[in-house]
Amino acid sequence: MLVSLLAVAVAGCGDRGPTVVKISGTVTRGGQPVKDLSINFIPEKGRTSWGFSDPEGHYTLHYTRDQDGACVGKHKVYVQYEPRPSDPGEEIEMMEGRFEIPPDVKAIVEKYGDLETTPLEFDIQKSRTIPIELD
Repeated sequence: MLVSLLAVAVAGCGDRGPTVVKISGTVTRGGQPVKDLSINFIPEKGRTSWGFSDPEGHYTLHYTRDQDGACVGKHKVYVQYEPRPSDPGEEIEMMEGRFEIPPDVKAIVEKYGDLETTPLEFDIQKSRTIPIELD
C-alpha cells in the first residue's frame, strides 16, 4: 500500500506549476558581445526569469535560485546595466559616483531598459538558444 501511495504522490508532482524550459544565448550590439547586462524575461503569466551577460555576452536564464530557464509563453524582455568593477580603482569610482556608463551601453539602456517601451519580445515554447541583438 505504501508503494501505491508513493506512486500517486510522485505522479501528481508533475502537474503543478508552469512548464519551465532552459534558455540561454548571447547579447550583442553590432556583432560585438555586450557584458554586464541583467536580462529580464517577463512572461504574460508567471514568474520573471533573469540572467547576466558575461564578458563574451553569454547569458543563462534563471527561474528560481535552484532552477534555470523560463516558463513557456510570450515574454517581454528588458535589460539593465549592472557593471562589475574590473579593478580596485574602478570600484572606488563606482562607490564615489564617478563611474560613467559607456555611451553605447547608455544607448542600449535607453532603448531596451524599460519594460513598457522595450521592443524585445520572445515566444518561448521549448528549450533553446536565444540570441539578443541590440542596435
